[in-house]
Amino acid sequence: MRVRAPCSSANLGPGYDLLGIALNAFQDIVEVELVSGEGEARVVEVTGPYSNSVPLGRSNSAAEAAIATLRFAEQRLDAKIRIWKGVPPGRGLGSSGVSAAAAAKAVNEMLGGVLTEEELVKAASEGERMSSGYPHSDNVAPSLLGGLVILSSRITVFKPDLNFVLVIPWIEVPESKTKFMREVLPNQVPFEQFLKHCSHLTHLLLGLAKGDAKLLGEGMNYSLIDEVRSRFIPGFSELKSEALKRGALGVSISGAGPSILILCEECEELREAMRGKCRELGIPASVLRVSTADGASII
Repeated sequence: MRVRAPCSSANLGPGYDLLGIALNAFQDIVEVELVSGEGEARVVEVTGPYSNSVPLGRSNSAAEAAIATLRFAEQRLDAKIRIWKGVPPGRGLGSSGVSAAAAAKAVNEMLGGVLTEEELVKAASEGERMSSGYPHSDNVAPSLLGGLVILSSRITVFKPDLNFVLVIPWIEVPESKTKFMREVLPNQVPFEQFLKHCSHLTHLLLGLAKGDAKLLGEGMNYSLIDEVRSRFIPGFSELKSEALKRGALGVSISGAGPSILILCEECEELREAMRGKCRELGIPASVLRVSTADGASII
C-alpha cells in the first residue's frame, strides 16, 4: 500500500497547537507492507531528496505511527515501511508529521479502514513523539485530512481556497528544533498580551467561518508564540514588515519555523518582493507560491 501526504503549516499565528493547514508545496510517499508479527514496525528503506535526514529502523515517526495504528486496531502484525522523503526536515513544514500521517493512513487502509477519523489522527500523532516528545496533532491532522483543520474537543475540517507565499530560509536550526521551540515559550504572560493573542485568534476563526481572507489574515498577524519565537528567525521582522507593505493579508511563522507563511491575493508580485528582500538581508531562501492541499491519498 502506497500513500502520498502533503506537508503542512501549523498555528497560522495565534492557533498554537489548535490549527494546521495542508499545503501543496512538498509531499512524502510512504509504502507499507504488513506481515505476521507482534505489532512492531520499522523503516527499511528511505529514498528521495531529503532521505539523508531520516533514520531507519524504529526511531522514525512513520514507524511509531504505524505501531499506534496497529495497536488501536488491535492487530498483531508487523509493518515494513519504505519512505520517499520529499518534505524538507527542520523547516516548520511538518516533515515528521507527513511521514506519520501517510504511514497511519496506509496501515489503516490495509486493515479495511477500521479506525475512525479521530482515532487515525490520534495514532498518527504518536509519531510526533519522535521529534518533539509530545503527540501534537496540528501537523498530522491536515496532512491526513487536507484543508485547514481545527483541533479541539472534536476535529473540524474546512476546505478554504487560500493562496500563500512560503519563505523557506535555509539557515541552521537547533538540534531537536521543535522541542527547543516549545521550551522557549514562557509559562506566564501579561494579561494584556494574552488578550491581544485571543483577539487575533477570534479574527482568524471568524474569517475562516465567514470565508473572509482579509479577516483571517488580520488574525494571523499577531501571536504571542510568534513574538517569542521570532527572535530565533533572522530577518523575520523585516520580512513581515515588507510583506505587509506589499499587500500581504497575513504573516506568521510556519509551525516552529524558520519558514514564514504569507497569506496573499496578488501572490506573484509579493513572491518577487520577498525574494528581493531575502537577498537584501543575505538570507538564503526558497520563496514559493503555494495553496491549500488535499489530504493523504492512496496511489
